[in-house]
Amino acid sequence: MKKTLLTLSLIIAIFTVNAQVLLYESFDYPVNDTLTQHGWTGINGGDSIVVVAGNLDYSGLVPSTGNKIAFGGYGRDYQYAITSQATGTVYMSFIMNVTNIDLLDATGGYFTGLGATNTNFCSSVWTKKGSTGYNIGLNARTTVAYTTFDTQEMTVGTPVFVVVSYEMVAGTTNDIAKMWINPVSTTFGTATPPAATITITNGGTDLTPIERIFIRQDSNIETPELDMDEIRVGLTWADVTPAPANVSNIEMNKLSIYPVPATSQVTITANDMIQSIQIFDIQGRLVQSVDMVNANNANVEISTLANGIYNVVATGVNGGTFVSKLVK
Repeated sequence: MKKTLLTLSLIIAIFTVNAQVLLYESFDYPVNDTLTQHGWTGINGGDSIVVVAGNLDYSGLVPSTGNKIAFGGYGRDYQYAITSQATGTVYMSFIMNVTNIDLLDATGGYFTGLGATNTNFCSSVWTKKGSTGYNIGLNARTTVAYTTFDTQEMTVGTPVFVVVSYEMVAGTTNDIAKMWINPVSTTFGTATPPAATITITNGGTDLTPIERIFIRQDSNIETPELDMDEIRVGLTWADVTPAPANVSNIEMNKLSIYPVPATSQVTITANDMIQSIQIFDIQGRLVQSVDMVNANNANVEISTLANGIYNVVATGVNGGTFVSKLVK
């Protein structure tokens, strides 16, 4: 029988990388698992936050993987430790979908953000009930008096992409908290963030260090029913707004096209300047990732892929080299 051919576009990008991603949480866990089963710490009692089927996507971001979490009202809070940061700016992004606001009131409360300890939080994300939908707000810390809400009402049942940051500025009561609500996708993965939706300076006592994120269930009037997915924490805008790899947004070093039998594999050999190799399908979804450091720079076999066109991206530092070949 004639073999079906696989066209594999090897788009190899070698560029300076300074890994700043502190956390990526896609909730790729079995349905009904609780977060304490996967590295999160439960802080109090009450209903657990659980993993549910499906995920949330936002146009322009790398497509989501795994599942998502669902929660609301009163229940158990969870926190996840990150590498402690005492200077600079920390970013956090996530996709949220509020599914019910019947019990939410016009004051609302906060449900996620960054933190220093179990009770000292910053860049907290708030929701409150509007006339027909709900509003999203930001607080540099957690005091109602310092909360600023965006005037645009969001629609229940529509995913929203949110990015927050907290900049630790030398001096006192001058740290800067920012929020972006549905930022324009053309800025995703770039070095410079767009203008923030909300900016708060001198929003109460400064906070340092930042060493965790939290998800909080307060009460029915303060925490609406919502889903949450694709949490990222990093030190740059690009870290928390990854765009699908394609020719237009990667720094291309070399392009080769091979006709590959569907049963074949591709072996990529890279020297110690290459840090990782990722394969994306034509929709920009990550289908395989290889850590070249842990692979000790040996030949790495990329598993057999379904027929299609793929982008294979090698990331490393300037001066890195690679060789790609077919294994038939």
